[in-house]
Amino acid sequence: MRRNYFIKETTVLIFVALFFSSTISSVVGIDYSSEDMKEKDLISVDQEYLLPSPQFIDMIFEESIMRRMSMRNFTGDPVTDEELSTVLWAAYGQRDDGKFTVAEINGSHSVVIYVLLENVYKYNPENHSLVFYKEGDYRDIDGMQYHAPVQLGLCWNTDMADANLGSAECGAVGQNIYFAANSIDLGTVITAQTPVPAIEPVGLPPNEEGMGIMPLGHPVIDYNFVNRPIYLSLLPRIKFSEMDLTTTLEEREEVTSWEGNSISRKDLSHLIWASYGYSYYIDKSKSNVVKRHHTLPSAHGYYPFRIYAVTKAGISRYIYGLFKIDFFGLPIVSFLLRIDGGDRRPAIAEASESFVSNAPLCIIPVLDIEKTIDWDDLSDESLRWIWYYEAGAAAHNILLQATSRGLSGNIVTINDKEAICTLLKLDNEKFDPMFIIPVGK
Repeated sequence: MRRNYFIKETTVLIFVALFFSSTISSVVGIDYSSEDMKEKDLISVDQEYLLPSPQFIDMIFEESIMRRMSMRNFTGDPVTDEELSTVLWAAYGQRDDGKFTVAEINGSHSVVIYVLLENVYKYNPENHSLVFYKEGDYRDIDGMQYHAPVQLGLCWNTDMADANLGSAECGAVGQNIYFAANSIDLGTVITAQTPVPAIEPVGLPPNEEGMGIMPLGHPVIDYNFVNRPIYLSLLPRIKFSEMDLTTTLEEREEVTSWEGNSISRKDLSHLIWASYGYSYYIDKSKSNVVKRHHTLPSAHGYYPFRIYAVTKAGISRYIYGLFKIDFFGLPIVSFLLRIDGGDRRPAIAEASESFVSNAPLCIIPVLDIEKTIDWDDLSDESLRWIWYYEAGAAAHNILLQATSRGLSGNIVTINDKEAICTLLKLDNEKFDPMFIIPVGK
């Protein structure tokens, strides 16, 4: 666990700690009520505030997925510096080995997190710090859907990723924020307004684009779950591992080769469930009409993805429940529907990356475009980044679940989507396969 964060030069760390120790409050952000501080004009673009060490999150990883839900109403209680530190490190922090808590997509990291407090800051993962960006309180400006003591703005660097891949990485970051917040009794929800994300009025650099806002605070209603795994399935039941969330984030590893050529049904069941399944927990909090939550959020609750599993035995589609949203706490009905027999992994590799052919399992999230219309049409190609967020969240869940089961995976972009649709027996005009997630030992 990264319990201590050091600036490269010890003298710089000592100077910063001494200089700013009197300005850092015991609650989130900096206390700007002091006229002396304003007169001394301590606020500048070079001002950086080291965050305290993040809290170790001992909640078992599978439970953090089971408890994932959106909270939209928050108390006026402040978020402490330690709580903010914990959420930010989980979201996009750097581990002891220098890797981020989310995987690279297409060979780079592009996410930028803005932290909106009494003023605006950027999160610096390298130093685990807040860097002053702009004076002014933007937490309740027009466009903010929910009032909270902290607003986290998710953006991407356009020099490093396009809208789709940048948004996919935001999806992974968003999942970590959900998991960490829930585990320490905070709440959050992803809001991704179009055409102008609420973070835009802050004034972003020309090479950054806003994706969405995640309010962070203490929920008005406490979490209240009942474990009720009423389950009708041909797949093995989901079991809790012994790996906590912090360790899962620290040990996640991306690989391009695997041992053996097969995967157990237990592992397959857990991995594909993590990608898009329902929780075993019934939500009794009365904060949401949904009773069983999915392992990730979906824009407007559409849940328009099909999830496919490819092994040496063939291609199967994951049927994850009776309805796309469960308002009644109905029994979970899940199974794999065989689409095609035979080893299609070499063909999957030809459409993506060669090493995919060696993976015991490949999971493919595929957008059903016709299911993105309903009461608000989100099917246009210009809005595809919304669904890449969801695909990125699903891929991230798979990698974390793989870690908790002693496996490793990767996130692979697709070069020939038409070929993938052909293999899956889908019309490429109506479906959009987004990633290949190879997994194995």
